[in-house]
Amino acid sequence: MPAPAPCGTPSAKEIIFNDFEGREIRVVTDLMQITAEQITQIYKARWQIEVFFRWIKQHLNVPTLFGTTENAVYGQLFGALIVYVLLKWLYDGANSRLPRHVVLSFVPFSRFLVLGLLPVEWQIRLKLLIPDTPLIT
Repeated sequence: MPAPAPCGTPSAKEIIFNDFEGREIRVVTDLMQITAEQITQIYKARWQIEVFFRWIKQHLNVPTLFGTTENAVYGQLFGALIVYVLLKWLYDGANSRLPRHVVLSFVPFSRFLVLGLLPVEWQIRLKLLIPDTPLIT
């Protein structure tokens, strides 16, 4: 924690910059020895990390991490990422040229696949994609 500033010396500074979408961002900091450009870069890097973890929580279904060690975190994230990539590959492969009345978005597809409730049209497309697998009954 920085030492308190003597009377009359500013103890914080405001930095104004535009984000990736052109919106104005205002950041107040007590890091007086760092330039505005450095603060901007730190903020943008941190925001990218926040966006990445939001994506993980939304797409990989990892609301919390089970372990606290580095290996436990990597294991859980890599496992979830492998499952996501395989499901996305199945979805993209089976989704091509399906009739409009059976089109599913990715999330319902994943749920129906796990529950064994995929419509027969999807099951047929998956069977054509991976010939040696049985139909889901």
